[in-house]
Amino acid sequence: MKRFIFIFIAMALVLTPLIALAESRTYTEMVTVKVDDDEYTALNKAKERAKEQALRDYLNDVYKDRSSTLNLSGDDKYIQDLEVVESSVGGMFSKELKAKIRVTINEEEVRAYLKRQGAVAGKNEERRIFVILIPGKMDSGDAPAILDNVRAEIRKNLTAAEYTVIDSEEQVNRLESLSEEADYSKLVGQLDGLGEWVVIGKVDIDITQDGSMRSYHALMTGKTISITSRDLMWEGNIDGLARVKASESPKAALRMAAINGGKSFAKEVLNALDTKTITQERRGSRFEVVFASGGDYKLERKILKLLKDDIKGLKNISQKNRGKGDMVVDLYYVGKISDLVDLLLDNFEKDEQMKQFNPEIDGNKVVFKK
Repeated sequence: MKRFIFIFIAMALVLTPLIALAESRTYTEMVTVKVDDDEYTALNKAKERAKEQALRDYLNDVYKDRSSTLNLSGDDKYIQDLEVVESSVGGMFSKELKAKIRVTINEEEVRAYLKRQGAVAGKNEERRIFVILIPGKMDSGDAPAILDNVRAEIRKNLTAAEYTVIDSEEQVNRLESLSEEADYSKLVGQLDGLGEWVVIGKVDIDITQDGSMRSYHALMTGKTISITSRDLMWEGNIDGLARVKASESPKAALRMAAINGGKSFAKEVLNALDTKTITQERRGSRFEVVFASGGDYKLERKILKLLKDDIKGLKNISQKNRGKGDMVVDLYYVGKISDLVDLLLDNFEKDEQMKQFNPEIDGNKVVFKK
């Protein structure tokens, strides 16, 4: 018996590190960052970048088919260990810090997060949100860094609330470039079927001085729009304020203002989504359905009767005109417009005349043509 216990303990000691190894994966990242203030700050920035790179590499390795839809920030809970293997600072006029950093991923935490989102189970993400930031007035010349800090803070807060955030340049570059005069409804139309919401934010920087103190403002105007229904979920203005001594580094103050602005912006977006999406889920979204009926009164009666059949999620059906050209119907549906079209087609299969109609989706409108 003693011998058995000894063998069991020995096997446990051997297997324990193997089990631990199965829950982690290590990546060695080469990182180069500009030294703006001091080497310590630059090294911390390099560490953050190494975390993000390692997580991205991990997602590409383990969830290759879905990596483009997953976006994890370099949150410490996803990192099991981090070690700076080597680092050096070079450059005469513009200093750069180069570092070799070994990052071990906490796979258990990553899997737990992805499972909550349905990613591991292979389900469609139902909480996908696009975040698009537009640079406004930024006389300091630090627009890229400011936008990066704002974007990172928004991503961190939305991701923590279990939204799938789509904000990388390569993912949003296919969209038309934005400006203050941009046609936002046209932009939202480009996102049909790709996500649930889009967040559009414009960032301005303002700096004021009061005696020995200087105030840095990351002024943000933004809106959140439901891609499916085109409903405006939230619209507002945010002031990310950082107040420091005039003698302190402006870069650090701008970074803090951007972080404060991004955090407050994300909080407002989340509050709106948490309240309005519940209301929207209960009442559904409004859609317009058009049928090329040619003013055929009998056909219109048949269509209306089929629509009022027991179709799950379909409610509040009202016809806007009768016997005058195309038939236009307003309705509310709890779900995506593509699902609504599938359900209507299934229902129309019962009737030979209705089977001839083919649908075309245009925003929150569906046009059935023969």
